[in-house]
Amino acid sequence: MSGPSRPPSIQPTGIFEGLKPGAIVFGVFVDTLASILASLLLIGVLSGPPPSGEGGPAGPAPADAAPELAASPRYLFASLAVGLACTVLGAFAGARRAACFFVRHGVWVGIGSALVGLLFYGSSGQAEPRPPLWFDMLGFSLLLPAGALGGYLAGLAARRSAP
Repeated sequence: MSGPSRPPSIQPTGIFEGLKPGAIVFGVFVDTLASILASLLLIGVLSGPPPSGEGGPAGPAPADAAPELAASPRYLFASLAVGLACTVLGAFAGARRAACFFVRHGVWVGIGSALVGLLFYGSSGQAEPRPPLWFDMLGFSLLLPAGALGGYLAGLAARRSAP
């Protein structure tokens, strides 16, 4: 017969058991910082060349280009993809830092990122064009799966690097 078998590993049953809050906060921070930087880069790339100086044709003023850019399907879907990629990155970073229960930590990073997004939703204080409601709902509904994906990828990376 075979040697002694190890008992199956038992995972925590509560939704908060086994969590490392510092790792989750770190993941949300990485997601938020990456989202801000990537959004600025995306706006710069998709808004086109800056208005030219003397002698060249003047492009639209940045204030005039903002509503047009925000209504563009190209910008909406690019910003959705970039934002979700930032959430995957943040969840990956948070789950790797936790070094346990990777998917669970990734999902909690997604929840934290959703809370940060709701905190700043519509609170800019200036009249700026808002994306359609369906777009915002789609983005918020995909944060948890993106977090789970980041946690899953962190688990895979941890298994590959384990001796």
